[in-house]
Amino acid sequence: MSNQRASRLRFNFGFMLEATLGTFREIELGYPTIWVSDDVTLTPLEGKFGATRTSEGIYLSGTLTSNIPIECVRCLDEINLPIILKIDDLFYYPPLTAPAGEYIVGEDGFVDLAPLVRELSLLEVPMQPICKPECQGLCVQCGQNLNEGICDCQRDDIDPRFAALKQLLKD
Repeated sequence: MSNQRASRLRFNFGFMLEATLGTFREIELGYPTIWVSDDVTLTPLEGKFGATRTSEGIYLSGTLTSNIPIECVRCLDEINLPIILKIDDLFYYPPLTAPAGEYIVGEDGFVDLAPLVRELSLLEVPMQPICKPECQGLCVQCGQNLNEGICDCQRDDIDPRFAALKQLLKD
């Protein structure tokens, strides 16, 4: 028995596999909070996307909006970063025709969007996210969040390698 949760981003497109080419359906999402994977939870996940039957499978396109909790690299506070996910992907059917690494429609007609939403969400996170441009970060000596107040640490801005030069200035 697996301890992994079932995806809430799993949709049945089996009816479209037998439909004529060009058949279109629109799906609207409105999840207050959704667990996408072990490392991604989105709050909320909203938007809509269209599904179109093509000769190669099901083409999905649309826009979703959400917030992803991340940690500020300066002060380590958690922030909810607003993200916009642009879906523009083909899910191949039958799966045997899919190039390696591409998304597929399962034999049962289900499409799991969780891997795609996870990938798009993580690509929206900047390399070094900060909570606000004027974030002061943490004190390097005591760890005090400098956004919340100043610490009592003595600041010596001289690099220890230049301490001998500092002594010359005093003389």
